[in-house]
Amino acid sequence: MTQTAEKLGLFLSEGLHQDMVSAAERLNTRKNPRGCVRLLYERAFRELVEALESGVEIAFPAVRGAKDRVSVRLSRPLCERIRRHADGLNLKLTDFAFAAIVRFLQSIKGDAHDATRQAYPVSG
Repeated sequence: MTQTAEKLGLFLSEGLHQDMVSAAERLNTRKNPRGCVRLLYERAFRELVEALESGVEIAFPAVRGAKDRVSVRLSRPLCERIRRHADGLNLKLTDFAFAAIVRFLQSIKGDAHDATRQAYPVSG
């Protein structure tokens, strides 16, 4: 049985979603990277949630500047875990997503070969 997916509306720093699409294109062997983009978002959020659950201290800088509206579908159980952690840490979903995605993109730089070296905003 497949898990149902839930749509999360995110406001991401300009270009961050495109970085995920580019990473999907480089890491995916199929012609259409769309499914791979969803898998990368799932992986990014899951890795952050698991790090938090294992006691790793994570910095969550406030995200300032221009943002793009992006909708992604993630598994419902993962969305529930994300919301539980975001609520427990008193974080906006935007700040949680930013930390998850940037952390993930930095972790795959070797896998993604020439991954974009965009300077992500830190805090403000």
